[in-house]
Amino acid sequence: DLYITDGYRNARVHRFAANGQLVKSWGEPGKTEPNHFHLPHSLVVDKDGLVYVCDRENNRIQVFSADGQFLSIWPDLRRPLDISIDREGIFYISEGGVSGLSPRVSLMGKHGNVVARWDSLSAHGSWVDGHGDIYMALGARMRLDKYVRVS
Repeated sequence: DLYITDGYRNARVHRFAANGQLVKSWGEPGKTEPNHFHLPHSLVVDKDGLVYVCDRENNRIQVFSADGQFLSIWPDLRRPLDISIDREGIFYISEGGVSGLSPRVSLMGKHGNVVARWDSLSAHGSWVDGHGDIYMALGARMRLDKYVRVS
C-alpha cells in the first residue's frame, strides 16, 4: 500500500491500495488532540506496518496503526520536516527549528526515545541509506549535505 500526507489542504493521511484505490483517510485540522494535524509533512511506515507522521507545525510525530488507529505521540520535536528509518529500526528526523531554537537532527527509537540529537541546518528533506549515512536536502541553500556514520 501507499501512504500520502495531504498537509497543505486537508490535514489528512491517505492510504491507497496497490491498484490505486483509496483504502482510508484519517486526520483533521487542529493543534491539540491526537489525530489533529497542522501540516502533516512526511511519513514513514515501519516493518510492522506502523505509520509515523511528521505533524510539522504541531512539533510532534504521531504514530498510527496501518488502518489509521491512533497509537501515540512523540513530543519534543522542532517542526519535524522529514522522517526515515534504517535497517536497525532507528528513526532519522530532520527538524526545522522553532521559537528561536535551531534546526536539528534527531535519531529516535521505536517508542520515541532519543538515541542521538544534534543541531544542523534546516533540511526540508532527508534520508538514511543502508550504511547509516544521512542525506539532507537544504533547499534554501540549494545543496545536499551528507553525514557519514562512523562506527
